[in-house]
Amino acid sequence: MKEKKHKDQLPTAALPKESSIQLGGTEISYLFRESSRAKNVNLKISLEKGLEVIVPFRYPLGNIEPLLREKEQWILQKLAMISHKAQQKKENSLEEKQAVSFLGKSYRLVTVFQQGSPVVELVGDKIIVILPQNHKDNIKQILEAWLKYQAREIILQRLEVARKELGIHYKQVFIKDQKTRWGSCSSQGNLNFNFRLVMAPLPVIDYLVAHELSHLIEMNHSKKFWSLVERICPKYKTHRRWLKEHGAELTL
Repeated sequence: MKEKKHKDQLPTAALPKESSIQLGGTEISYLFRESSRAKNVNLKISLEKGLEVIVPFRYPLGNIEPLLREKEQWILQKLAMISHKAQQKKENSLEEKQAVSFLGKSYRLVTVFQQGSPVVELVGDKIIVILPQNHKDNIKQILEAWLKYQAREIILQRLEVARKELGIHYKQVFIKDQKTRWGSCSSQGNLNFNFRLVMAPLPVIDYLVAHELSHLIEMNHSKKFWSLVERICPKYKTHRRWLKEHGAELTL
């Protein structure tokens, strides 16, 4: 009696297999697997899996290596790009760069392990993170929490100075972890700021404060709006340009 196969069970041929090939004088490892959905051979290159070769079922496996040699230049270029991105990611990690920006200055990151609640201290040219040994994997989260606290304190101070200049009031201020915005203003009078702003020079923070406060009067980017920004921050164009050129560097 034949055993019935569950309809969701994949044939063993669908499981990925590992092989390698010499391309450009380098041995390149790759995974290949058969797929019931594939109509043609599909090459994928990713940071996580490297080179993948996906072929239709019953595809002649002897044809894989000639195909890879035909695509040799494309494969090597893509692998080089992936390797470069991996190196950049490593260099940008806290463990590698051991430096943190705060108010436009670079501080050496120092980790001290001792019992007690985690603490972050700014001492001279160092940012010192003090934490228990069993919290060593949480350094980034601890540092982010400290930066968010500092961002709130500093932004609220700068808002108070700027709002008096315009003679206006705002409602609530939120410090967020935003991916694409440095700040925003709601029609309800609430202001949002990206915590990473605290890594920028203080004049750049003042520009963003002026920008969002001015939106409480002009919810647009008209000449009148920019006149309001300039009233609070006369050199706003310089600071706006700095943020465009260096904003991507404000990260942990």
